[in-house]
Amino acid sequence: MKKYPEPPPENEWRLNEEAASAHLELPVDPDFLSLPPRIDPQAMLRRIEENLPWRSTRPGEKERRFAEKVGEEFVL
Repeated sequence: MKKYPEPPPENEWRLNEEAASAHLELPVDPDFLSLPPRIDPQAMLRRIEENLPWRSTRPGEKERRFAEKVGEEFVL
């Protein structure tokens, strides 16, 4: 596992008081109904397994994926 250096002291994280006290007005949809997915996860994995070889061989796919690549290393 890669060891990362400690951040410099001037990059210390602090709470932004102005942002923390901001009053956000979020839209409310009383008719919204959250439903779980109706597709069996195993069926979806099988479909991905079937399509992945085909999708990987499409013209320009390597270039498209390379263009979407994240150029910076990060830790989750």
